[in-house]
Amino acid sequence: MLIRSVRHGLRRLSGRDRWEVLGFLRQHAEHNAYLLGQIARDALHRESIAGVFVGYYAGGALEGVVCIGSNLVVSEPCSERALDGFASFARSAGYLVRVAVGPDICIDGFMRRFGRVDDDIALERPAQLLYRVDHTTLDVDATCPELRPADVSELERLLRTDLAMVVEELGFDPFSHDIMSYRRGWLRRIREQRAWVVGIIGQPPIFKVDQSAVCEDVVQLAGVYTHPAWRGQGIARRAVGEMCRMLLEEVPVVTLYVHRDNTAAIRLYEGLGFEPVGDVRSVWFY
Repeated sequence: MLIRSVRHGLRRLSGRDRWEVLGFLRQHAEHNAYLLGQIARDALHRESIAGVFVGYYAGGALEGVVCIGSNLVVSEPCSERALDGFASFARSAGYLVRVAVGPDICIDGFMRRFGRVDDDIALERPAQLLYRVDHTTLDVDATCPELRPADVSELERLLRTDLAMVVEELGFDPFSHDIMSYRRGWLRRIREQRAWVVGIIGQPPIFKVDQSAVCEDVVQLAGVYTHPAWRGQGIARRAVGEMCRMLLEEVPVVTLYVHRDNTAAIRLYEGLGFEPVGDVRSVWFY
């Protein structure tokens, strides 16, 4: 069991740790967008939001943070001894983790300690490129007035579109075992105006982009997808540029990550002014 006051080792984090944890994560906000975004949603006070937050301390100072729920996300930085502790806790805690994500070297170290069992791992994607853009680098000429928040009435169409994107990219459907949680998550995202589309209400979206993590320090984008019938017309470039332009009026930086073999996406993002700042590893479990 994790105790709440410790100078060395694991400690379950709570709302009273908010400012200490924020100070630690903000050192590398671009890498810690998910964790910062969940804290902005009050996840330190309510584990039902994203899972449990755990910190590793040495000499009373934080050396790493992990959130363990359906997503397991490791902070940047994260010491070797923190990874030891997090892997041990994850093995014993019994959380049904769908995907582990974080800095490439950290997740690789976590998985070496946690154990890679072929029957448990559906896909491991190392060295995905983490990109960032700010108002000084963004190509402000990329605009798309048609980009709008998705409407709740579009939920089912967005679910089908997102699943098509995921299966196209990963080669399998990681949500088939818990489609209701997947649906609830999308409904919340739409209601929070974190799902944006190009297209007419009542028809399948031409394009979609999601704000997967939102806080005052950074917004992380995900789910950038153009319907196959509309590709090659520059819609994604204009819409992502518009999304970033609007967000950078409120936050200092926008990030996303992409598989390094996706050369078309890399050309798009770099053409918009995104710059690489690190590597991300994701491990999808059955």
